[in-house]
Amino acid sequence: MTATPRRPTSICILSTEGSTGFYEARLDEEIAGLAQAYSPLCVAIDAPLSYPSGAWGRGYRLCDREVRRLGIRIFPVSLLSMRLLAERGMRLAALLREMGFKVIETFPSGAQRILCIWRSGQRKAAPIASGLRRLGLRLPRSPSLDMVDAATCAYVALLHYKGMCLALGDQSEGLLYLPAKSTRLSAPRRSSCRSKRSNIVSRPS
Repeated sequence: MTATPRRPTSICILSTEGSTGFYEARLDEEIAGLAQAYSPLCVAIDAPLSYPSGAWGRGYRLCDREVRRLGIRIFPVSLLSMRLLAERGMRLAALLREMGFKVIETFPSGAQRILCIWRSGQRKAAPIASGLRRLGLRLPRSPSLDMVDAATCAYVALLHYKGMCLALGDQSEGLLYLPAKSTRLSAPRRSSCRSKRSNIVSRPS
């Protein structure tokens, strides 16, 4: 999600069958309204959802350090831009949890590295979208980078629902979830989910 409502947040609705829908929202209440409309199984937010405890070095949480040990670059929460993002992320997470939704933190570029749909260099929407399609997601013809990042977060939410995520960090300080491994979507499970039961994610545009 974006740090302020001045810029829109890109949102992906992902069904358990792999279909996607995309929205933009500026206000937390708009995002909450989408969650209310779609009754998500899990909400994955691309923003820090906790502050560092101070036990792991200036500005870093344990989950951030564990992400870095995987060879993935991540910014510390001590940066002003990240603090602003964290403040909004935590407000939104609290709102959604009060509404009864499961909310997790994720990091799309890190997930893309683990899923082997982006390795290094400048991130571009087209190759990442191709990788997501190989994993079973049905995306529009020419999605933006914001859209593929939102779709990546929604995919992590789906993997978390299926018990296929790696939890990084400490529960008391805050966990960050990444895919446990590269995986395709399984066959549709018609008996367990209605068509509107989806994963929803908000992330920065």
